[in-house]
Amino acid sequence: MVDFAEFKKFFMFNLIGSLIVASLVAVVSVLIGEFNQTAQRSLWTLSMVIVHSFISLAFIWDDKKQDTFETFSFFSNVIFSLVIVSFLTSIFGIWSIITPESVGNLYQTYFVVAFAALHADILSKALHKETYLDVIVYVNYIFILIVVSLIQPIIWELKSFMSYDLFYRVLGAMAIIDGTLTILAIIFYKLYMKKHPKIESPLENNLQGTGEKSKRKLSIWVWILIIYLFFQFIFPWFFWIF
Repeated sequence: MVDFAEFKKFFMFNLIGSLIVASLVAVVSVLIGEFNQTAQRSLWTLSMVIVHSFISLAFIWDDKKQDTFETFSFFSNVIFSLVIVSFLTSIFGIWSIITPESVGNLYQTYFVVAFAALHADILSKALHKETYLDVIVYVNYIFILIVVSLIQPIIWELKSFMSYDLFYRVLGAMAIIDGTLTILAIIFYKLYMKKHPKIESPLENNLQGTGEKSKRKLSIWVWILIIYLFFQFIFPWFFWIF
């Protein structure tokens, strides 16, 4: 298992250092009697350091309980990369290097990419079990990529795409196929695991009760994906009906 002690130290030092510097900026602003735009931006920058350090620490602490980094390594790596990119985006936004609209669009894109990474990582656990399962998963990967690509014109408000009713119909159809393939993969995966009970499932957590046999439940990340897929599957039908 990966030792994240050094990461914890790094983020804790970031938090402490940011709080000290923020206090110094506030003290200097009070002494000179002026809280100008530069001071405001400096405090906002330090706030972003604190926020992103807390997010990273929370993710590391969660790993202690659920082995998130071991179970969902691809998703974890993407999240950490997005935390870094998110921090840079927030800094560029604070110092007006990029527009507020672009910052908002980028964060929406990051959210979609994070969910796609979780989606793909969970599906990868069903690989190398049965040939038909591999086919379902690989085809599902293609539709995940298509859905993520089709969502981008909506996020970035590219009216040349959004003006066509066909665009939304195609997006809805792709989302339904994406959700259906994932549900099929999960069902077939569960059936496979029931046929092979000695194989430990990476999508389940063990719960040890006092004096009781260990119980198994689906990982919280799997439940998040299931809830997301439910809405992804239902919404296109809702809009077409009404």
